[in-house]
Amino acid sequence: MTPVTDTLARLADTVRDDVGVLAAHVLAEIDAGLPDLGRDPRSRELLVGTIEGSLEGALAVLAGGGDPDDAPVPPAATEFARRLAQQGVPVTVVLRAYRLGQAAFQRVLISRVEAAGLGAADVAAAVGELSTVAFGYVDRISEAMVAVHEAERDGWVRRRDTARLAMVDAVLAGRGGAAAEVERVLGHPVTGEHLAAVFWSDAADPGRTLERAVVVVGDALGCGRAPLVVAPDGATLWAWYPGAPDPTAVAAPDLGEVFVALGTPEHGLDGFRRSHRRARQAQAVATAAAPADRRPVTTAAALGPLVLLGGDVELLASWVQEVLGDLALDDEAHERLRDTVDAYLRSGGSLAGAATELHLHRNSVQYRLRRAEEVRGLPLTQGRVDVEVALLACRMLGRVVLRGPG
Repeated sequence: MTPVTDTLARLADTVRDDVGVLAAHVLAEIDAGLPDLGRDPRSRELLVGTIEGSLEGALAVLAGGGDPDDAPVPPAATEFARRLAQQGVPVTVVLRAYRLGQAAFQRVLISRVEAAGLGAADVAAAVGELSTVAFGYVDRISEAMVAVHEAERDGWVRRRDTARLAMVDAVLAGRGGAAAEVERVLGHPVTGEHLAAVFWSDAADPGRTLERAVVVVGDALGCGRAPLVVAPDGATLWAWYPGAPDPTAVAAPDLGEVFVALGTPEHGLDGFRRSHRRARQAQAVATAAAPADRRPVTTAAALGPLVLLGGDVELLASWVQEVLGDLALDDEAHERLRDTVDAYLRSGGSLAGAATELHLHRNSVQYRLRRAEEVRGLPLTQGRVDVEVALLACRMLGRVVLRGPG
């Protein structure tokens, strides 16, 4: 045993005789740095046990000159990591607690070294070795606690998400019990306003991208509170944003390879179900479009009567082509004519309104409207409602309802 190691061993033995005082000091330092850690009685008990066990372990390494990598993990530390994971406390807090404890421990030992009557060189060497041992021990215990925390957190999240999905399925099926029980399981209010959303992706591994899209849409909606999110499968997320945000506020955010369908703001448990159904209807319309024409965001409010036309896209396409005639041809020239007619009808038959939207002269709009009537073979006023619905289908679904050249 080297002189420095012998000095540290003797100091460690003296500290071990009064480890309770050191443990109280370390606990006070952790309380000051992390005042919310271990507030409930069981967590407090485990925190104290973790500190005492860790100090005993570190002092044993110093006293015996052992390898920190061989030090056993205190049982209380393992249980404390599990409990923090179950409470949703981030693993970074666990690491912060150990760093605070390490700093307090080293300060006490360094003061003992300085009071031992050593020469300056021996003091420096002893402090250096103390730091090496302390960092090695804390790294060893921290790695073990992180592994326990992550494993428990993953398992707990899976169990929680499974329970949430089961409750969501029950609520959507008209079951689930009273609102209070639903809220207890979901951890989310269901008695207020909600806006449901469906996120999906065809990417190979969309997990992180889907989660990011939920956040991006929430920011666009101006939601200050986190939504309820469940995953019915690996490529889909269902979300309910609290409050009554305006779905039209989500214009065209960058969602990567993710698509989103938004319902309508609704109230209470019935509204929870109704908004979701409308989001699913919007999703059905969006997925009916050709992939190249699919919009990143589809809102139920924008679908109008399309939600009543069912899922038979082939039948819908036949009806659109019958209503629009050659105006339903899939090329750029006829697309311009459709856009002009669409803008004109949506502006209430105003040439000025359509010209402003399309950034055209009134005369150009008027010319295109005459040309559209020629191509259709009928006046636009004939079956006007049908024309508006057919143009809406073209706008939402693109080429799947259009007629290709020839």
